[in-house]
Amino acid sequence: MLVKSNSAQEKNIINELTKKDTALMRQHQLFLAEMAFKQELINKRKANSLTQKDISERSGLSQQAVSRLEKGTGGTIETILRYLGALGCSLTVKES
Repeated sequence: MLVKSNSAQEKNIINELTKKDTALMRQHQLFLAEMAFKQELINKRKANSLTQKDISERSGLSQQAVSRLEKGTGGTIETILRYLGALGCSLTVKES
């Protein structure tokens, strides 16, 4: 049975769970940061009119690896660096 998503209700549930558990809150924050980063990769790829196949060919990664990285189900640092290289980008570490 399919149930319509209620994002406000889901957000409230997440807030209740995470405010009681600092480890869970940190894990949730990391998840959100990872998803935001991967969305930036997708946005950059599309802004450059590139397909996943284009990234695959430029990076030497399989198209499936590119897809998994974008979906959030995969991605070692090497995979990320190769993806970024295919976009003509690099990874920079900065103080927050």
